[in-house]
Amino acid sequence: MIKNALSVMPARPVLYIVPVIVVLVLSFYYWDKYSRCTSNKQFRSSLNELLHAEDSDALFRLSDITGFMWDRVRIVTNFEPESNTGHCPFGWNWPTGDRDKLIASGLLTVLIFVDKGTMVEVLELSGDEVAFHGADASLKPQAAVFSIATNSENSAGVALTLSK
Repeated sequence: MIKNALSVMPARPVLYIVPVIVVLVLSFYYWDKYSRCTSNKQFRSSLNELLHAEDSDALFRLSDITGFMWDRVRIVTNFEPESNTGHCPFGWNWPTGDRDKLIASGLLTVLIFVDKGTMVEVLELSGDEVAFHGADASLKPQAAVFSIATNSENSAGVALTLSK
C-alpha cells in the first residue's frame, strides 16, 4: 500500500513545491503593495471630490479625511525622491508615467503621517490638483486646518492655505 502511494508521487516533489511557495510569497508581497497603492489613489480621489464640493471660503481639516490615527503630518511640496522606492507598478496609484512627469515638473506633493514617532502613512498628491501653501513645518491634527481657494496657477486645482 505504501509502495503504491509513493509510486504516485512525482520523482522530484521540489519541482512542484518551490513554484507554489514562490507564487504565495509574491502574492503576499504584491497584495500589500496593491492595497497601499490603491488606498493612496482612493484618498487622492476622495480629497479632490471633497475640496471641489466645498465652498471657497470653507475650512478644511486634514484629520477629517484621514481614516487612520496620526499625531503629526509633514507636507513636502516639490518632492523629488532619491530612488524609486515609492513607485507603484501597473498603474495602481498613478497612470503610467504620470508620477515621473510630476516629479520632473516639481509638482509631486507628499504627505507623511506619523503617530508616536512612527511613520504610519505616506500619501502622494499632484500639485496641479491640490497646492498646499504655508505648511512648511510638521503639523499636529488640530493645526492642520486649511482655507480653500481656487488655485490661481491652475483653474482646475485647489489651493489650500494653512489657517493661523
